[in-house]
Amino acid sequence: MRIALPPGALRIALGVAFAALLVAPPLVSSFLLALLTQAVIYAVLAMSLDIILGYIGLASLGHAAYLGLGAYSVGILATRHGAPFWVTLVVGVLLATAVASIFGLLALRATGVYFLMITLALGMVVWGLAHRWVTMTQGDNGIAGVPRPDLGLPWSFSRGIPFYYLALAGFLLALVVLRTIVRSPFGQTLVGIRESESRMRTLGYHVWLHKYLGFVIAGAVGGFAGVLWAYYNGFVSPADLELATSVEILLMVALGGRGTLIGPALGAVLIVGLKNLVSVYTHRWLLILGGVYIGTIVYAPEGIVGALRQWTKGERVMGKKAIVSLVLAVLVGLAAPGSVWAQKGPIKIGVITAMTGGAAQIGKDMTNGISMWLDENGGMIAGRKVEVIVEDSQGQPNVALTKLQKLVESDHVHVLVGEIFAHIGYAMAPKVDEYKIPMLYPVIAADDLTQRKPAKWVVRTGWASSQPNHPFGEYAAKTLGYKRVVTVAIDYAFGWEQVGGFQKTFEENGGQIVQKLWAPLNTTDFAPYLSQIRRDADAVFALMVSISASRFPKQYQDAGLKAKLPLIGGGTTFDEFVLPSLGDEAIGGMSPLIYSAALDTPVNRKFVADYRKKYGKVPSYFSETCYTSTRWINEAAKAVGGDVENREKFLEALRKVEIPDAPRGPVKLDSYGNPIQNIYIRKVERKDGELWNTVVFTYPAVSQFWKYKPEEFLKQPVYDRNFPACKFC
Repeated sequence: MRIALPPGALRIALGVAFAALLVAPPLVSSFLLALLTQAVIYAVLAMSLDIILGYIGLASLGHAAYLGLGAYSVGILATRHGAPFWVTLVVGVLLATAVASIFGLLALRATGVYFLMITLALGMVVWGLAHRWVTMTQGDNGIAGVPRPDLGLPWSFSRGIPFYYLALAGFLLALVVLRTIVRSPFGQTLVGIRESESRMRTLGYHVWLHKYLGFVIAGAVGGFAGVLWAYYNGFVSPADLELATSVEILLMVALGGRGTLIGPALGAVLIVGLKNLVSVYTHRWLLILGGVYIGTIVYAPEGIVGALRQWTKGERVMGKKAIVSLVLAVLVGLAAPGSVWAQKGPIKIGVITAMTGGAAQIGKDMTNGISMWLDENGGMIAGRKVEVIVEDSQGQPNVALTKLQKLVESDHVHVLVGEIFAHIGYAMAPKVDEYKIPMLYPVIAADDLTQRKPAKWVVRTGWASSQPNHPFGEYAAKTLGYKRVVTVAIDYAFGWEQVGGFQKTFEENGGQIVQKLWAPLNTTDFAPYLSQIRRDADAVFALMVSISASRFPKQYQDAGLKAKLPLIGGGTTFDEFVLPSLGDEAIGGMSPLIYSAALDTPVNRKFVADYRKKYGKVPSYFSETCYTSTRWINEAAKAVGGDVENREKFLEALRKVEIPDAPRGPVKLDSYGNPIQNIYIRKVERKDGELWNTVVFTYPAVSQFWKYKPEEFLKQPVYDRNFPACKFC
């Protein structure tokens, strides 16, 4: 049986939707308002891609480049030169247009999968520039503190509702412009080219020129979306230009309905909602998102808007099935049991970390550490019940900022704990200061967060990236007797700072770094780098993280290097979170860190035994820092008599905490807000069939400034890819 909706029903529905967008802001929570703002900005980006995919008929995997170009224009001009909105807008759109005009000349030489691959390559070129051109873009750390625009109006766009209306105005402007274009003879020609290039060429149309102009228009509008995105987020990083972003935009267009403009906008709303709203209730949001995609492909290959159009005409019952499937998928996500919610209580701790993706195990270790301390203490802090709310950042700065806003404005947490990645830490710090809420960084190790760019409301309870490697560089030169060392490290800020700290003290003690090799984040095949390692060195210093740490030692051994060049490295290269996945190839590996599960102290022995009993594995340093951070919150809360609502007083207490008997050893903060603590030189050994980081030497009470005077140390640049220079390479 065919069911047809009344003629004009779709237009009525769209009218209602636009009316809802206009009246919703005062009626919804700040978190939902933030999601709406994100959705309308992404809608602009998705509509711009629809010109290429829906009207020209070519799928692009490099469209995030234009978002990044517009965003970086704002980030650089607004933060360094104080440029006003209209200047950044013009520069952002013109830059994106110029790059699109160049890329179009290259990409439009091909069609089909070849066009897809060329746009992918071009997009990665822009991502590479954002990642490597550190002096301009600040590399992986990103550009933080982008101020909201001042248009000389009576209201401030720093508040959520006014900025939402600015973003909505941008969306409506883009919709009107693009709708005018696609309904013009030029737009109709694009549709004809999509259907049959040969026929349009026979009719005398300049097919390539029409496709080229459409490509450039799409890039210009993508740059406009990037300008809005930078002002909304207040932060720009290479993460905005990643392949995953381009894929996400492509899916928005496919989900909503290509060749419709409104369809991609609807797809943007759905995906932003699924990523950020459903993930509040379940960490299985990716399954739900996948179900939505599959349902759309199976039941509505023309997208949601296409299905609705067919439904209104009574042409296809499948359209109804598609809509029902989508609604059910979202309802299942919203109704799924929220394992992230802990017992209700008056003191609320908000935790932001990656619970999905490549760093999910680290996020699990972090939350395990928090849960274990609370379980040991009856779920109480300073005599008050505790509620822990865990939010999945998905390893993305924009998602982390959205979840931060939710935790502060909707959940009204008293203190925050998180994250993993340095660039997300840099993105969150200005927002934390803006909200004036204490936040503990137990893992984020970016040096400058407690050196040249300190944030008042951020309390680091973990470590600074270069901190363990200052003593290790001295140890490698003096104790191990190495004279010539090759470094192989993951190519981002954490890797630069780890290598920089090691190189500085190693060379000051007579050693030489004779070669530096850099591998992209999440590299799994190290053959190209291993083949380049100089065999006349004494050792290799490797800094690996996440999945790379589980692959590098084995490949290093298989390349025949372990027997010739001892392998040493940064703490995460051989941390306990990765040791269970390694074998004999890791034995003998040496590294420095603030913690080892093999520490032979009564406190740590009990901690390790209890952790193993509870979680069936040896605790990693991620677990220990979060376990100790929860105790840190308790000590500060007790010092203020449980009055955590007094934020200034609570922050002051957090900065004064000293823990003499943490599992890692004694720890307290220096005047810059970074822990002074023991650094352990560790060696991987097999004990009772397991790999352990045996402590071979302890440097007590190590500061982030090592033996240098802080004021002198801070005169040097932050460690990066080119500092210190490789003068012996």
